[in-house]
Amino acid sequence: MKVFSILLMAFLISFSHLSQANVDEIGGYRVLVTSSLDENGMPVDELESIHFDHKLFYVFSEWNLPAGEYRYSCIIYDGERRVVNSQFNTFNSDGSNFNFWCSHYLNKSTDKPGSWYAEMGIEGYGSAAIYFSVSEDDIRKSLTGDWGWSDQIDSCKSEHAITISFNDAGTKMYHTSKSGLHLSTSTVQYEKIIYSILSEGDKYLRTIVINEAQKTDDGEMFLWDLILLDDESFCWKQSEWPEGHCTAKLLKCSE
Repeated sequence: MKVFSILLMAFLISFSHLSQANVDEIGGYRVLVTSSLDENGMPVDELESIHFDHKLFYVFSEWNLPAGEYRYSCIIYDGERRVVNSQFNTFNSDGSNFNFWCSHYLNKSTDKPGSWYAEMGIEGYGSAAIYFSVSEDDIRKSLTGDWGWSDQIDSCKSEHAITISFNDAGTKMYHTSKSGLHLSTSTVQYEKIIYSILSEGDKYLRTIVINEAQKTDDGEMFLWDLILLDDESFCWKQSEWPEGHCTAKLLKCSE
């Protein structure tokens, strides 16, 4: 199938010998999404949403079944209801709880964010469905670290690199550099520039500079839009500039 050739997938099946059953009722089940499995093949957490930067996730299910032979299925659909993973097989149950799961490796170039859906089924016992969200990466995580101007020589050297960080609430962004910083609207040199985040999207932050002295002709504070071009570059657009105008790129410095 084409879907198997274009997506990286791993599918794991495990029989779990538990000292205490997690699903007590015959024919009962539970299903959840988890970021990982422990050494016993059990989920380490339970997720309602996943960022693309997490990459691999698992849809896990546990069933309480009488002894016998059964057919199981696992199907994962993306935000556009395309099948990104599917598996069908048979197994023999000895009457103890049975676990199975499927996993998917998120790929930004092929997978679509949105409300995803998975269906885990046991023939003769129905199916267990679960919805969960897959979203774009947190822009703050992409921005945290050292950056350098693309049009400046040695801009990633330690004395010139611009270090970006955020407060715990994610409402403020800090830019610092050993060689000092200045804004396009001013020649004032700053040791640290503090941005207050007014709004955001997957690829931009709209900010104002808390310590900026200059104002617009109307006496308002300038709005600065940080536009994330990709995971390794961004530019700035100032609110008074025409559409399409942006500063030179800043590039992520290699570690």
